[in-house]
Amino acid sequence: MSSPTSSLDAKAEQIITAAREVFLELGYAAASMDQVAQQARVSKTTLYTRFPSKEELYTAVISAECERRGLHFPPEMFDGVPLRDVLIQVGRRIVDLLWSEAAIRVHQSVVGEATRMPVAARLYYQAGPELGISSIVALFTRLADQGVIATDDPAFVAKQFLAALEGGAYCQLVLGLCPQPGEEERYAFVEKAVDLFLRGPLPG
Repeated sequence: MSSPTSSLDAKAEQIITAAREVFLELGYAAASMDQVAQQARVSKTTLYTRFPSKEELYTAVISAECERRGLHFPPEMFDGVPLRDVLIQVGRRIVDLLWSEAAIRVHQSVVGEATRMPVAARLYYQAGPELGISSIVALFTRLADQGVIATDDPAFVAKQFLAALEGGAYCQLVLGLCPQPGEEERYAFVEKAVDLFLRGPLPG
């Protein structure tokens, strides 16, 4: 399965790495292509040849981070894996991204800019959450088609699964009220969320 960043050359990767730092530091509105070129130590010609606009560069940065965290995946890669294991593996990827310092900072920046710079929110959603959601929906659709789960609305189930992973420390992290949880704490949360999602709170 191809992804938006799978065919980038080394120079484009260098630019994306630099742009990530610039966008994290300044946000979308204040960041400029000149600053990215300086940070990446490339000419503006090189920058614009690969990313003709700030909008395209921003979406490439968001998409690259999602890909790096494993959220762009073909649903068939989990064929034959027990359902709980599938959800734990996918849940770990989601939480590792959502709870990461970089993702929290981008989320805070986008929310802060959304009213006066709605284009930033739109680009962020299209390159990040929307593509991530589509991968999860495709997975749950395949699980439903294979009879692994029973639902006539796999898209709804997929989105509820994502919502379950925005619990725990996530709200406090977004508000800057708690330190970053370690891997053990993150993965313990994922297992509890998956078990609740699968079994519910009712006895038996």
